[in-house]
Amino acid sequence: MAAADDFKILDDAVKNGKRSVTLPDGRTFTLTQARAERDRLRKEVEAQEAVTQSKQTQIDNAEKSVKNAQAILDAEIRAFNKNNASAAQVASAQLELQNRQEGYARLTSQTDEVLISRNLVLNTKAEDIRLKSQNVEAKTSGQKLVEKTEAPAPAVAAGATVKPKTVFTKTDVDKKLVELKLTDTPENRKTARQALKTTTPAVADTRWETIFKTNYPQYNWMFTDLDRTKYSDVFDLFAKSVDVKTGKGIYTNEEFDKRWIGTSFYRELESSQKGRELSAAIGNFTWGSGNLAKFLTKAIQFGYKDENLKQQAYKELFSKVDGKYVNDLAIDEVKKSTPYLSLKDIGKQYFWDIADSQIEQVLSGVEDAVTKVATSRDDLIRKARLYAKGKYAHLSEQIDGGLTMEDLAASYREKAAKLLELDPLTMNFDRDYSEALGSVDRPRVLSMSEWETTLRTDPKYKYSFTKQANQDATDIGLSIARAFGKVG
Repeated sequence: MAAADDFKILDDAVKNGKRSVTLPDGRTFTLTQARAERDRLRKEVEAQEAVTQSKQTQIDNAEKSVKNAQAILDAEIRAFNKNNASAAQVASAQLELQNRQEGYARLTSQTDEVLISRNLVLNTKAEDIRLKSQNVEAKTSGQKLVEKTEAPAPAVAAGATVKPKTVFTKTDVDKKLVELKLTDTPENRKTARQALKTTTPAVADTRWETIFKTNYPQYNWMFTDLDRTKYSDVFDLFAKSVDVKTGKGIYTNEEFDKRWIGTSFYRELESSQKGRELSAAIGNFTWGSGNLAKFLTKAIQFGYKDENLKQQAYKELFSKVDGKYVNDLAIDEVKKSTPYLSLKDIGKQYFWDIADSQIEQVLSGVEDAVTKVATSRDDLIRKARLYAKGKYAHLSEQIDGGLTMEDLAASYREKAAKLLELDPLTMNFDRDYSEALGSVDRPRVLSMSEWETTLRTDPKYKYSFTKQANQDATDIGLSIARAFGKVG
């Protein structure tokens, strides 16, 4: 945890009274700055610890939820075996357990193998129950058994000739689904069985595809780039996500995302080497629905790695459509990340408000529109120094010598904070107190005595409203009263 490590370094430096300290990311602080940054990081670390505790509580609750769902499913299966529950009730309980298991797995970062093995067991149980239920209904209605692996031999009268009956097994239907490139839905299974009965394959109902592409355009690329046989569960989800009659989606975005995260394709990408490389390069952010899978697929195809992987990922995160971020959920998280704040801090050190677009260019390696060269961190520091020297030309020598505007303002900030009874971390020195460092009209810094006088006498600094000023006024009043004998 970078914040905790930085806090420890700064805390040690402050306790040992070091004049300056440099963090692993290259930022250097004076003792005063180190104390202020340490106090800021203390709050951040405490907040992170609170988040960790909150996540543990979520994990505990999720674990209890999984156990409850497992108990419900077991009860439904027992009831079904006693003819006291329907196959639909068992399927519903199974789906609920899968959803809770996937939620628990995401919280605890369980491997895909664990989820796959669990779901395989659940799907096997559910399939057995579904077949049993169908065959009970078939017997009741007088129809033949369907998709049963073994069919009892019919009674045959002596000397009679019996025309063999065609019985399609589940394996037969599954193979035909793959051959026809159909997803596993009740309607398509009927189509597959019909195709097995005739030499002319039935026409598959693919109306859902157009409807799905309209409702979920971010997944359109998968229809041409993904193996439908290998990732059949993905297309099963797509087919079940829309209503052909209404032309609308069935699930809310949250419900769809929950199911999407549980697909084999998503889990494969999430656990892939490229996914781990991406996490190590930029951390974990909340990408827009389908966008992470699309980027990882592209990264694998084009061989993104190391710095290029990092830049391409940021470029994708910062992409916009009609002026709006595509990955809007991730942007706030990126802006709170260490790499982003480190670049933002360059502007802060030199009293320069760096535009978000410039930071995005540095992180994503995008070429400058004028120079046609990508802007680096060093380029940003150079621009910040030029900006500061343009505003405080009389301090150019100190800036070229390696001092930042924050370094030069440190003692003035400390004096103002103490005299005006302010928190130094909340002070915007460049905006409110920069006259201490001079200006174009007065190209020199104030002496500390001049600065103190200015703070006390200039109304804009509101020294008269401080507790010390009021105490001073009270003391003066008492002194005058004593002089005239009004107070004993």
